[in-house]
Amino acid sequence: MKVLRLGIVFQLLFVLLLTVGNFVRIFIIDHYSVYPIAFFELFLGIGSLSCGVYGLIKTEKPILSLWLICFGLLICVFFIVVYLLPEGDIPPEITWFYSE
Repeated sequence: MKVLRLGIVFQLLFVLLLTVGNFVRIFIIDHYSVYPIAFFELFLGIGSLSCGVYGLIKTEKPILSLWLICFGLLICVFFIVVYLLPEGDIPPEITWFYSE
């Protein structure tokens, strides 16, 4: 049960960082870079996900374990959509695909 509580703490820390601590995120992004915040949020997502998987393997409160897994996956998808996709740039237009 202690591992599941740690996963819940990771999730609460993520939510509080996005809501109440948004000024801290903005300050760090403005003065340093986006990478410390991005990797910290990814760490919270992977930590929550791994705590949920551990709880599911040990069959401790399976509903809570599934919640931790789902929310951990959503945090990882948030990392991909917010931080990785804008870094990838827009691909060039395929001219033969849009032929008239």
